[in-house]
Amino acid sequence: MSLELRLGQRQEQRLALLPQMLQSIEVLQLATTDLLLFLDQELQQNETLEARPVVAAEPAEAPPLRVAEREDTGWEEWRRGPAGDGDDHKSIFLANVPARGDSLVEFVRHQLAFRAVPDLLADAVITLVEHLDERGLLPFAVEDLAEQLDAPMELLAKARALLCTLEPRGIGAMDSIEAMLLQAEGDPDLCTIESLLREHLEALGRNRLPDVARELALSIDELQSLLERMRWLNPRPASSFDVREEPSLRPDAFVWLHDGSVHVTLDDASLPDLQVNAEYAALAGNRTTTREVRDYLRPKLRSARDLIDAVHLRQATLLRVVEAVMKEQQPFLAKGRTAIRPLRMSDVAAIVGLHTSTVSRAIAGKHVQTDRGIFRLRDFFDGCRTEAKPVAGQGRMAVAEQIAEIVAAENKETPWSDDDLVARLAQRGVQCARRTVTKYRKQLGIPSSYLRRRFGDPS
Repeated sequence: MSLELRLGQRQEQRLALLPQMLQSIEVLQLATTDLLLFLDQELQQNETLEARPVVAAEPAEAPPLRVAEREDTGWEEWRRGPAGDGDDHKSIFLANVPARGDSLVEFVRHQLAFRAVPDLLADAVITLVEHLDERGLLPFAVEDLAEQLDAPMELLAKARALLCTLEPRGIGAMDSIEAMLLQAEGDPDLCTIESLLREHLEALGRNRLPDVARELALSIDELQSLLERMRWLNPRPASSFDVREEPSLRPDAFVWLHDGSVHVTLDDASLPDLQVNAEYAALAGNRTTTREVRDYLRPKLRSARDLIDAVHLRQATLLRVVEAVMKEQQPFLAKGRTAIRPLRMSDVAAIVGLHTSTVSRAIAGKHVQTDRGIFRLRDFFDGCRTEAKPVAGQGRMAVAEQIAEIVAAENKETPWSDDDLVARLAQRGVQCARRTVTKYRKQLGIPSSYLRRRFGDPS
């Protein structure tokens, strides 16, 4: 084995992205909410960059917009059933922040004050509330808490008994079943309700209503009536006081159909008008300025100009992409979800003359608001694998919507199986595999045909 030094040449190609190109890519894939946070950070770090608020008029022809409905989810299948203006330029970044309501502790405190509960007992109740879990339940024995806090057992027991009488009814219970039984107090069928909750939940979850009715000596109609009342029982009584809040959803673009034409506008009003500070720019270009100051300001000014260019490029690219997407999905704007057609990113890229990766970054995390609700921009891409011309109504969202329509109209005594749903879709001209129907049905939160079956009442 020998070691030697050789001198040679090699030719190769490498893609080198300039800093401004990397920044343009980063800005392009940011949703408006994230972009505002990013710009806020840049404004704090770069004194040569300044923001001026933009006042933009709303489109005159845009129709009133509705927010998309959210699906309510129950805790069990049987319970759910079938399917600003101001001088501060930074104030624009505080827009759309939801107001925070009273906490559970404050809500309980108000009730104790109204009942004129003695201070010592009220403090004990508040202590228990502070130890409840996110469901509003007390996940450990009062004896253990008394030992942990070195508090009188009798006082905490009395406090828990009082807590269980407060609203929302059910807080302070040891488990979900006790919470629901507290809510059902006063019901003439309380004993039967307790039996259902403690002994027959598994059978109810499997929709074995005839078996449960037989064991409880009830008719099917009587059991169904009782279950209908029980659907109002909440196993998470403090769920409405959950401290975790969903971030406000902010559309990046607004789309509407007027006189048969698609109109698109971006959320430009929320973005500040970025400018380079004229004084710092003049200072950096003045030869009488000390070299140290000029060397400090020049990179800052270059970064500010690159950021401004990146934001302008983002807006122009996003506008082109959204216009192309929504013109392809014009049937959706006219008829709704069932008219969405399959669409590929490569199709949109060819229309706007951009690379597919640029289209992918442009739609990442973006939402559009239409008069049919707010939708992810990515929802309008189906990724159709066939070479045939895409047909309206065969996109993923459209097929899912049609499945929901078919299930909603079925006879609940003899609900459609997944094979039946495939056949019903075929009658509408939609070819879909059974496993695909099953996947979409589960994504929609629709139970199987066995669990959807209703007894006695076909409605």
